[in-house]
Amino acid sequence: MEIRQLRTFMCIVKLGSFSQAAQFLGYTQSSVTTHIQLLEKELNTVLFERFGHQLMLTTDGERLYEYADSITRLAEDAKNDLDHSASPRGPIIIGMPESLCVYHLSELLQEYISLYPEVELKLKFGISSDFRLLLRKNMMDIAFFLEKTISDHDLVASFLWSEPIVLAASPRNELSRLERIDARHLKGQTLIFVEAGSIYRSMLEKKLAKASVRPRSILEIGQIQTIKQFAVNNLGITVLPLIAVKEEIAAGTLVALPWEGTELQTSAFMVYHKEKWLSHNISSFIRLVRERLLK
Repeated sequence: MEIRQLRTFMCIVKLGSFSQAAQFLGYTQSSVTTHIQLLEKELNTVLFERFGHQLMLTTDGERLYEYADSITRLAEDAKNDLDHSASPRGPIIIGMPESLCVYHLSELLQEYISLYPEVELKLKFGISSDFRLLLRKNMMDIAFFLEKTISDHDLVASFLWSEPIVLAASPRNELSRLERIDARHLKGQTLIFVEAGSIYRSMLEKKLAKASVRPRSILEIGQIQTIKQFAVNNLGITVLPLIAVKEEIAAGTLVALPWEGTELQTSAFMVYHKEKWLSHNISSFIRLVRERLLK
């Protein structure tokens, strides 16, 4: 029985599927399956069973989970207690929106890697709702949120900076000629969004719903660079952090539409769970963020 097999087993339980666990851990699905098969063979039992599309723990699986949780925690405690090396080492899992990584945090990440080359930095792109779940399941160490405010009682959040949001379109778009626009002007327009759940998409969708406005269509695209190119080609209007379209606006390939009404703005936060054990590598990262970015 290996620690990595137990961690794979716990990851499947927390995420609810072999495929999601494989994606999160960076394994092939066949490797995840092999880990479970080896555990089942060694323990002479079955750990999972399926009811339709739902993956369920067997009674023995439930019992093993309790042991696995204790074993992996003890292993981590032993490592933290006995590792007296001066330099941080080991893995650290950090979640962040793509826009923050590309336009705000890349230099800081590079500095951290240079300072602590023995740390294995693992970045996960996504949205705040996903990060909350992973932080609470102790499957992510630190996350960066884009939100107006954070009031979760079980999370420790440090405000970093205010992040203005803009509606961006091609200068060929008809709305670029208006002095002021509001939600009503977006009726019949094509909107280009990142995945559902992002704060800036949600902000605009709420304003459209309040004004009873329906766009002609919505394009959902996962990559910010592709979203910007679609907008440059006048295939629709997008909403993104200003920093993500600053160069295109300066070059004249995109324009920031003059939004009227409540300001589109959010904030960046560094977040971790209040019960998280802050190992040497995690505390070193938090300290660097506070030294470089804390306002």
